[in-house]
Amino acid sequence: MKWMLAPVVLVAAMSVQAHADLAGRADIPVQKPEPKQTVGPVVVSFQTAKSIQISDKIAGVSIGNAHIANVAVHDKHTLLITGRSYGSTSLHVMDEKGNIVVDTTVHVVNGSETRMTLNRGGQQYTMSCTPNCSPAPSIGDSEDYFNITTEQAGVLARDE
Repeated sequence: MKWMLAPVVLVAAMSVQAHADLAGRADIPVQKPEPKQTVGPVVVSFQTAKSIQISDKIAGVSIGNAHIANVAVHDKHTLLITGRSYGSTSLHVMDEKGNIVVDTTVHVVNGSETRMTLNRGGQQYTMSCTPNCSPAPSIGDSEDYFNITTEQAGVLARDE
């Protein structure tokens, strides 16, 4: 019995809609957002930079967490993204009209084939092995190892 009522209800609903349309009710136009440029997700290695080309003129950028990645506008169509810390964050690029033309994610990863992490006694030590291994302190390393190595590098930088 219930299945017999379904067509009646459907016809009644359609006639109410048709009556409303004849009474002059106008449909609300649907505004379609301008298509965004498909970029990303962007994967950048820790402590390296990657350039991204944007088809629209860049008027502004926003990075969700500047501790994870840094973004710089190189010219009106080029961004430089630098990996500062491991993790993910958002990236938005605005055009001259204030429209968001790129909405994507930046992932900072350890993409180096020459970086080695040694775990000894519960402590982490990062080395750069190109071709011989040398200290390359990184986030998460032993605090003593990190501080001593970066301090030594600072002394060498001041001598130049």
